[in-house]
Amino acid sequence: MKTHAVPHRNQRRAMAAAKAVPSKPERLPKKAGAKVPAPKNEATARPVLLLLERFPAPDKSRVCLELYAPNAQVVFVAGSFNDWQPGAIPLQKREGDRWVVELTLDPGRYEYRFVVDGRWTDDPLSSAYVSNPFDGLNCVLVATGPV
Repeated sequence: MKTHAVPHRNQRRAMAAAKAVPSKPERLPKKAGAKVPAPKNEATARPVLLLLERFPAPDKSRVCLELYAPNAQVVFVAGSFNDWQPGAIPLQKREGDRWVVELTLDPGRYEYRFVVDGRWTDDPLSSAYVSNPFDGLNCVLVATGPV
């Protein structure tokens, strides 16, 4: 008496799914006068990931912060929007010794400061300042809502 190996149920599902997927794209029959372009190759149809930077939540505000720091090695921003964590949000160095970051924030009022090479620094472009408990100033940022 011969016994046959029976595939595990997960293997059966995988085998059934593999049979259900055609190896070549199927073409639909042409209608009179309709032109259907054939795909050039299979590499043209690729999934595209949606990035938060390109499709932010509709109720958020996008805010760009910039600092001119020609001698800086590393720049971060810390504030009430990230619980004052000094190394959590890095700025990117751009042309002309500019450091830039774009934040996605809920509408509201925030206080912040830059951390340049480990030293807390004011934002000279800030439109408002408030005193902080360390005998210094915090910069004020108002996120107005989606644009």
